Amino acid sequence: MVSIIMLVHNARDYTIHSIKTLKKTNTKLKYELIVVDNDSTLKTKKTLEKLEKKGYIDKIISLRENTMFARGNNIGVNLASGELVLLLNSDIEIRNSRWLDILVKQYEKGAVSYGVCDNYPHVRGDGYCFLIDKVLYKKYKLDENFEWWWSVTKLQAQLLKDGYKVKAIRNHNDLLFHYGGMSGNAWKNSKGMQVEGKEVESWFEENNIEIIEKVNFEKVDRCFSKYNLINIKYNIRKQYVKMKRNIKNRLTRRSK
Repeated sequence: MVSIIMLVHNARDYTIHSIKTLKKTNTKLKYELIVVDNDSTLKTKKTLEKLEKKGYIDKIISLRENTMFARGNNIGVNLASGELVLLLNSDIEIRNSRWLDILVKQYEKGAVSYGVCDNYPHVRGDGYCFLIDKVLYKKYKLDENFEWWWSVTKLQAQLLKDGYKVKAIRNHNDLLFHYGGMSGNAWKNSKGMQVEGKEVESWFEENNIEIIEKVNFEKVDRCFSKYNLINIKYNIRKQYVKMKRNIKNRLTRRSK
């Protein structure tokens, strides 16, 4: 069984979309959805309760504070029944019903993710869809001194150091799409965000993840059209952010 742990902090529309597209998963694998609510608004909490009653969610943990990424997942894993644990963000869209089978097929003892972070200071797998052996997760856990993405980076380094496999699939948007940043900006002030690049490099000790550029799959099995309302809303937001950035850049150039 795969235990999917989804942290939720508001972003109600995207959360609904993520959970409903997840229901389109077509697999012989058994899986469960565990939602950890990080102190969302009452409206979001009630929505989650309704989704649980309708069978979209198997287990809910409702917290009275935003425990961020590391602690939230560490809490959620205590309810996991599966041999594998999948950390999955609440602002994603499942675009191919076989996405889970494809991810698990690439798994070897250790971890595998959809998404590659190529940026400084070290190439690593992204954390928004991160599959790991539950025994290994419980052995290492996410370091709560790094409340956001550096915790999953450190976990990957620890796995590699002890001889386990860590893989990341780069071209995956036709399987699973990550909108990103829909739960607000609380992460900007989270503990451990100011870690220096040299420290991150030291975690890896010359070890590197394995990058899978592309996996083969049937493209006809697309779950959702890119023209649904969530994607329209997302594209409008992108255009708005781009417009604000362009205006800011023009004003900066004029002031020089």
